[in-house]
Amino acid sequence: MPQAVSLSDRHETLLATQRELLSELLRLQREEQYLTIKVRQAREQVRYYEGLLQLLRRDWGKPAGLSDIVRRLG
Repeated sequence: MPQAVSLSDRHETLLATQRELLSELLRLQREEQYLTIKVRQAREQVRYYEGLLQLLRRDWGKPAGLSDIVRRLG
């Protein structure tokens, strides 16, 4: 026959679960902030390299494709 769980045991179990869930929520929020920063940095890098690509295209006098530019630089 299953043992009856006391109300105070159940309460303690629920409190422990709540603490674990809050801890996990905080961890996930920190991870989200970190990833948001990384995405912002990646977008800034893309804008920077797109700007460089535009300068190269302008300086070479024709709209060069990326493979063209890489071949010329290599």
